[in-house]
Amino acid sequence: MSASISAIFFDLGDTLVNGNSTTTWLPGAKATLSALKSKGFRLGIISNTANLSRAQILTILPVDLNFNLFESELILFSSEVGVEKPKPRIFTLAITKAAVAAASCLFVTEDIIDTLVAQQVGLRAIRVKTGSDDLTKLPATIVQYLQAVS
Repeated sequence: MSASISAIFFDLGDTLVNGNSTTTWLPGAKATLSALKSKGFRLGIISNTANLSRAQILTILPVDLNFNLFESELILFSSEVGVEKPKPRIFTLAITKAAVAAASCLFVTEDIIDTLVAQQVGLRAIRVKTGSDDLTKLPATIVQYLQAVS
């Protein structure tokens, strides 16, 4: 199995932004996205968004969330793709849109069930602790992992 990771998908609520106040970043989240993008990773989102339109979603996220960091085809809002996490189909759709092997995709979330389902369909997945410094350490953790398995 290749150690390469090319696409990193993030959950939004309680992973990048506060689940109770989605307009607020979680510690280290904003800097982590910039750091990973600067290292050449393709970034995406896999998030449950109920029945909200994209315009509605954008109004409840931090105003300084730079969607240019994400590849537009790698943004999977459940309200747009018609399937929610933890259904395997949303993860297989992400793999298809990334156009790489499942093992070249990493999914980052705080949710254990989403982590397990993502792994079941072949993605690599990491569970971060909400409010910890896990996200801040993520770029270095990915580099250490890739060095260890190569």
